[in-house]
Amino acid sequence: MFRPAKMLTPLRLNLPIMRFASKSLARKLLRVPRIEIGDGKILYLQIKIYIHGETAFARTIIRGWRSSSHEEIYNAVRANMESLGLCTQSLGGGKMVNDHQNQKINIYGFCKTFGKADHYKTKQMLQSWSQYQKYDIEIGPLKPVYHE
Repeated sequence: MFRPAKMLTPLRLNLPIMRFASKSLARKLLRVPRIEIGDGKILYLQIKIYIHGETAFARTIIRGWRSSSHEEIYNAVRANMESLGLCTQSLGGGKMVNDHQNQKINIYGFCKTFGKADHYKTKQMLQSWSQYQKYDIEIGPLKPVYHE
């Protein structure tokens, strides 16, 4: 029986070789927590993180804390991701009130520098995170809270 000789696959089609070089970066990308937010009234950003040149495998993360500006948050996250060898791109921002005690989050507003984040995507990401599944998450203008 005739068997044809094995043909070598072109390098551009041999994806495992291409991915082998960035295996450690892929691990780092997957280990970055998707959500890190503080309590109280905070500014937040949606940020896309990815391996340089491989934006198809990007992840969206949410970062927020009490800060004077969204730029301060972005610069801190960017410096942290650069130390891991990852790239960042801001997808927009807004404000959030995280009432941890009553398990309520209100997402609203926008960022003048980076534009408005997709609050519905933020809500969806928060609800998918086990820590916030039982929270009542609302989108819209801040409603006053009255304590009796």
